Order: sequence, then structure tokens, then C-alpha cells
Amino acid sequence: MTHSYNIHMDASPNLRLENLLAAWSLNLAQESTTALENASGLSGGAAVALLALDEFLGDAHVGRLADVLGVTHSGAVRLVSQMAAKGLAERRPGEDRRRVEIRLTAAGRRRAAAARAARDAVIRQSIAPLDTSEAATLETFLTTLVETRVAARMEQRRRGKPVAAWWCRTCDFTACGRAQGRCPAEAAAGSETSPYVPSTATARRVAPTPSA
Repeated sequence: MTHSYNIHMDASPNLRLENLLAAWSLNLAQESTTALENASGLSGGAAVALLALDEFLGDAHVGRLADVLGVTHSGAVRLVSQMAAKGLAERRPGEDRRRVEIRLTAAGRRRAAAARAARDAVIRQSIAPLDTSEAATLETFLTTLVETRVAARMEQRRRGKPVAAWWCRTCDFTACGRAQGRCPAEAAAGSETSPYVPSTATARRVAPTPSA
């Protein structure tokens, strides 16, 4: 016998849409995360750290990595150790010698590219049934939804509440169109906080705004 414990006191007009979106997003996240971890050979947050370091966090210190991933400092240290043990990242003294900075090795960058491709293949397969017009419509809808969720995070920040990991931590900035001002997360958050810019030119692109 199946029991439902959902009592809709204020029934939403979009209950079926909400249920479908919840199921689709949950399972897509699981499938894409599995692909990412399998291709990277890393588990949990280490796979995400690999992409972030490759895309925009080159030469970031451990504290910054912890902020981006939404983990403790000790948690970030463990993730770096996992990558370093596989020859994917290395620690080196920072510019002021007081901080240890993290940089991907050549092997780490190759692994990051393979991991991103594996993750993206899952996403691409999931939207393959859409025609060009449907895909464009979905992109428009998702842009609005991303802006809304990031704005909600910024409101949490203003109220002094803990904010989750950065929204753009695994993004491909070229695909997003960040350089052309097309990133919806940056549009929602960029005017409210100053972006973190890596201290050296090794980061391939400007880092996202905190929480974006």
C-alpha cells in the first residue's frame, strides 16, 4: 500500500511540473555526477574541485577552494590530498609565502577535460529529444530560473545566513558566454559583490562572483 504524506494546504497550480522537475533534476544530477567521478577517478568534492581548478581557480589557496566548494578548510585539504595522490594537483608556496596554493598538473588538466566531456555527454543525451526551437525555449527558461535561484542566495548572504557552494563551480565559462555578459548567475550576483580574481595569469578565466 502506498501512502502519501504530502498534504497540499496551499496547492500549487504546477504540482505535476514541480514533481517532474524534481525527479528529472535529481536523477540527472546523479547520472552526471557518476560520469564525472568515473572519468576523473576522483570521488565526491574532489571531482568538482578538479573542474574548478581547471576552469578558474588556478593557483588558488586552500581557503578559497573551501569557499568555492562550500566545505571546511580541513575538508578542502583532504580533497587536495586526494588529487595530489593521483598526480593531478600539486601544492606550492604562494606569492607571499604564507599561503599554500594549489595548481593542477598537466595530467590534472587532461583528466579535467575528460571528466567534463563525460559529464557533458550525459547532459547532451538528456536534451537530445528536443528540436532546435524547444532547446532554445528551454535555455530561456533555465536562464530565468538560474537568475532567480542566485538572487535568492544573494538575499541569504545579505541576511547573514550561510550560503552554499558557488553556483558556477563546475561551469564552462566559454559555453556560458560569461565574457560576453551572458552568464545569468553573474548577472544576478555580480552587481552585489566583488569578484575574486586569481593572483596570477594561470587561471584561464575570471572567477565567478562569490555564490555565483
